[in-house]
Amino acid sequence: MTSVIQQRTSAPPAPAHVHVGSTSGVAESLDRQYWLRGFKLNKKGGLIFEDKDVLKKQQGVVKDVMVQLGAQLLSGKLAVRLSLPIRVFEARSLLERVAEAWSYAPTYLTKAAATSDPIERMKYIMGFVVSGLHCCVNQNKPFNPILGETYEASLSDGTLIFMEHVQHHPPVSAFYLQGPHESYQLHGRYEFESSMSGNSITNFQNGTTTFECALGKVKYELPQLKMGGVVLGERLVEWSGVARFVDSQANLAGTLDFDANDGFLGRSGLTFSLQKRAKGGVHVKIDGSWLSQLRFDGKVVWDVAAVPVHLPVPVVRALPSDCRYREDLIELKAGDFDKAQACKVHLEEVQRHDKKLREAKSKHRKK
Repeated sequence: MTSVIQQRTSAPPAPAHVHVGSTSGVAESLDRQYWLRGFKLNKKGGLIFEDKDVLKKQQGVVKDVMVQLGAQLLSGKLAVRLSLPIRVFEARSLLERVAEAWSYAPTYLTKAAATSDPIERMKYIMGFVVSGLHCCVNQNKPFNPILGETYEASLSDGTLIFMEHVQHHPPVSAFYLQGPHESYQLHGRYEFESSMSGNSITNFQNGTTTFECALGKVKYELPQLKMGGVVLGERLVEWSGVARFVDSQANLAGTLDFDANDGFLGRSGLTFSLQKRAKGGVHVKIDGSWLSQLRFDGKVVWDVAAVPVHLPVPVVRALPSDCRYREDLIELKAGDFDKAQACKVHLEEVQRHDKKLREAKSKHRKK
């Protein structure tokens, strides 16, 4: 078995939720808050997912996997070819979903690059991060990227997005954003990890993201997305943990605590240590929610109902490795579940075969 990259002559299909105007070229969501469809607010914080169709599709997944495991035990191929059923997937790669969290870049990163005040820059970066969190709660599973899979897109202000899946296990994807007129760069690598405990799953995007412009640099780490009721009970979705921000050059450090105040950001607020301007540092009070608003000292920096969304527009002529050329994704988008499942299993087998080749080559080099 060999894996090959096939040259494509036609453009890959665009995401179904993106509409590109024929004159402006600006992507607009067909439903302004389509990320939150099927959810309702949880009085205790976060969201409750209640889309019965999606939840029904996810029922019995554990049983399906156990049936596969039983068949492999009988055939002597234990746990080698387990594959999740296609019905739990959405017709997108994980790369596409990650990119949607950057839909507010034209609003915040452009301002962060233009200001000479490091405190204001930190605020804009924090606003950018929080504004993208509600874009990542979809309960349909995206396709896991294949090693070497890529994704290219742009935003309405000319920001360019480049992504590539660079490591198979643990899964790692690299990304690079270039602002309009090269005004800024946003880059990093995410290692994707999931941890299951009882009836809940916590998803991690581990890694440091770096924002750079001519006037400064800010590095940050993301919080974790926690889902409860994955087997029994209500499906609860909430961001947890702490997001950390650092501007070493300006001696600034900030935190956003998502475990305080039932999902609000506010236990410790945002504390700056800026020795050149004030003894003892500068303290800025933060409050709000990743579902509605983010406020600094009472001033609204982000409002989900007011700040415009700039969805990524995929490039028309993509590399042959672009995720939208994947056969399983295309068949699922076309509604052929049987073909999509067969293509998905085939691609998984190709990945395993390629992994064996890499391991064999590595062992040979060590001799």
